[in-house]
Amino acid sequence: MSDKAKNYLDYLDKEMSIMGVLSTFCLAVPSLFFERVISADPNSIAHDFLVKLWCNGSVYLVIASVLMLFGAAFFYKQRSKLAWYYGQIALKMALPSYTARELDQWLKDADSWETWIPYHWAYYTIIFAAAGFVLAISSVYGQWICSCRWYFAVALLVFLALVLVLVRHNSKRHKYDENPHLFRIL
Repeated sequence: MSDKAKNYLDYLDKEMSIMGVLSTFCLAVPSLFFERVISADPNSIAHDFLVKLWCNGSVYLVIASVLMLFGAAFFYKQRSKLAWYYGQIALKMALPSYTARELDQWLKDADSWETWIPYHWAYYTIIFAAAGFVLAISSVYGQWICSCRWYFAVALLVFLALVLVLVRHNSKRHKYDENPHLFRIL
């Protein structure tokens, strides 16, 4: 067994574990938030804040929660992709007729920017989800944020879509580059 392939398989195993943790985190955030909103004591100060938060920022909260669920799905997709590469590399090494060149290509493909698109999509999706949560909290204190909620919500989603398209395009275009500028337009 090749040492570099074994080391890379160990790395992929750790990355798969991390993707599982990140998926769980992205699922837990909206679940915990809505659980707190629903179970708030009606006599507490927090209840008044949560009622205002829901009344003023529900659009942002729903969008942010859905984005977190998409983030979880993207992290899970990345985990699945890494597991597939792990299996292909392990299988290639188990075959008696494998060549070092074939194995090197599998390792190179597993480490390419194209392989990591779901991870980058998840990363940017949860950043935009966090922005949605910030807008929701801000809507409690700023009436103009509440009154323009649909404009901000649509702008948030359009900007996220643009970022995801750019990341995908540049990750595919600069698949093996050492440092691809993920936001390069040309």
